[in-house]
Amino acid sequence: MKPSVAIISDPAIDFATLLGVAQQALGYSPGAKADQVRREMSDSERLISCLSAFHDQAAPAGLTPNLLSHVSFSILIVADERDLIDILEASSGMAFVTADSVSRGVMLAVLTGTLAQWRDAVKTGSAQTAQYNVRSCFCDIMRQFDERGLSVWKDQIVKPLNDHTFYLEDKRG
Repeated sequence: MKPSVAIISDPAIDFATLLGVAQQALGYSPGAKADQVRREMSDSERLISCLSAFHDQAAPAGLTPNLLSHVSFSILIVADERDLIDILEASSGMAFVTADSVSRGVMLAVLTGTLAQWRDAVKTGSAQTAQYNVRSCFCDIMRQFDERGLSVWKDQIVKPLNDHTFYLEDKRG
């Protein structure tokens, strides 16, 4: 069975408080650069942009790699129990809960991790050497983050495979 995945929680950010207090304390709005972006930004990307502006008012809006641990996401995964073990191993360090389903050998899990942890888990879980179902799961996770505007794999090259999955290769060699 091919695993199914869905992002079920993402950060709820109180921008009114954050920007109000930060503007008073800093003397400028850390959200100014994000407000100038012409495309729609997710709340997570906007928060990371604001945090980046805490230290550098001129910092460009976007996903700053060293700040990805400030936003967390939970993902629901339904998978064969053997595949789920490999999925959990690739997601090391994340909190998780599992349960047996009514179908024999099928389990569900909720994994919660920071965007930095998900970035690393997708790199690990989509490896060319990973089992097809595991790699497929992480490819789907990456697609869901990308659809939310949270592509944190810009330092990677997506290498398609014949089985309609892909693996990531570091651009830096």
